[in-house]
Amino acid sequence: MRRHDLAWRSLGAAIVAAASVLKFSRYGDATAMPAFCFGLLGILLMIQGRRVVAALRVELGRHRLLARIRRRA
Repeated sequence: MRRHDLAWRSLGAAIVAAASVLKFSRYGDATAMPAFCFGLLGILLMIQGRRVVAALRVELGRHRLLARIRRRA
């Protein structure tokens, strides 16, 4: 595992830890849904690492529609 990938996985673990603290805080009922969403994001980063970031970069980029536009022309 490369250092860059390990950094993304560590960030995922930190997000899961922060979501756990947020869920079990004094205002746990009001923050349950955001904590759950952050927890899922953290677990995804812990498992997949930098591939999640690469997939998001492709999905959010402008070039993902290029193949569809070329087929129409």
